[in-house]
Amino acid sequence: MNAKQPLPFLVAALFAAPAVWAADTAVAANPNETVGRAVAQDYVNSGADTVRSDKALIEYGRFKMTGAARVRVDGGDTASSYAGQANQPSDTVSHFNIEVFPSIRLYDDWRVTTQLESQVNLEDFSRNGERGVNMTKLWAGGTVYDKVKARVGKFGAFSSYGRVLDNEVTGAELFFDYKYPTKVTAGRVTKHFNDNPWGVEAHKSGFYSVQSVLPLYNDRAHIGGTYVFINNVNNNGNNDHANFGEIGFDFKPVDDVTLMAAYSRSNLDAKDSAGNDVQKYGLFTEVKYKNADWNVRNSYDVYLNYRNVGAMSSVNSVNDYSKNVKGFQVGADYVLLKNLKMGAFYLHGKQVNPTVGNDKQDVNVWRAQVEYKF
Repeated sequence: MNAKQPLPFLVAALFAAPAVWAADTAVAANPNETVGRAVAQDYVNSGADTVRSDKALIEYGRFKMTGAARVRVDGGDTASSYAGQANQPSDTVSHFNIEVFPSIRLYDDWRVTTQLESQVNLEDFSRNGERGVNMTKLWAGGTVYDKVKARVGKFGAFSSYGRVLDNEVTGAELFFDYKYPTKVTAGRVTKHFNDNPWGVEAHKSGFYSVQSVLPLYNDRAHIGGTYVFINNVNNNGNNDHANFGEIGFDFKPVDDVTLMAAYSRSNLDAKDSAGNDVQKYGLFTEVKYKNADWNVRNSYDVYLNYRNVGAMSSVNSVNDYSKNVKGFQVGADYVLLKNLKMGAFYLHGKQVNPTVGNDKQDVNVWRAQVEYKF
């Protein structure tokens, strides 16, 4: 067992956070609230669309900059989703991550935005990435006509419930914000699907997607779906065309409870280390009580979810430790101060397909983190 000790760094960050990060800024609503309406917001990959606040870190004339900072510690079977050896040892990993979104307004609501990100390993203070600071996205976006918006460049793609898409694409998209919100995207993508180790990937491959959502019961429920087509997929040296589909729903039976479930599937065939078919479908369902609203001090939530996500079920699925993992997760979030959120979870899971030999390894992981948005 290689359990490193990042605890002093986490403790220091937790105690320093209220003093250093207690700025009186506002931020967009918790993106978890928009699951089911994710055609309008892109969760992890939306960049400034998610982090945007009414009081930016810097705002001068046409220039604006927002951002987010995070301290995270994960422990347990952190490398076992795709274990590289039998009886993969447990480990503790930690980092400090900061990302900023500088943008310039061109005309009306059209802006050019970039995402700059830097991550520091808290165990040896090494930087992740070749340059220390990496530009991960660059796009222009704004209103085309009426309720039709567009983005062009390298931006984040996020499917209806994040089960088939949560990754960057280079291209263009149109978003039609009408009664049935719909988004159409075309471009190119480079990605090992769900980070799989079995040689199924896209490299600057043509990417096309369409997604829409059906609001129900006065917007208390939604049904969302996404279809993705990718051509020229490398499947262990063979040229494939990949089709991904996702369908899901979310529902608030009472004000403080949210239920959701989503299913995804592809047509990709691959074999695991035991010679069996790699699972090509994924299922994710969750129940959440209350909501940890970034703008409301002392707000909180608790949640329980179940995942059974095959490696071939998506291009890149949202939720950490949900790729090639089957199991239950329980967690909670708490807003200590406005824009300052603490969170923790425990996942009890197992590999869906083995990656070494015939045995499926455990994936039991805990997390503690603090986040600030500005």
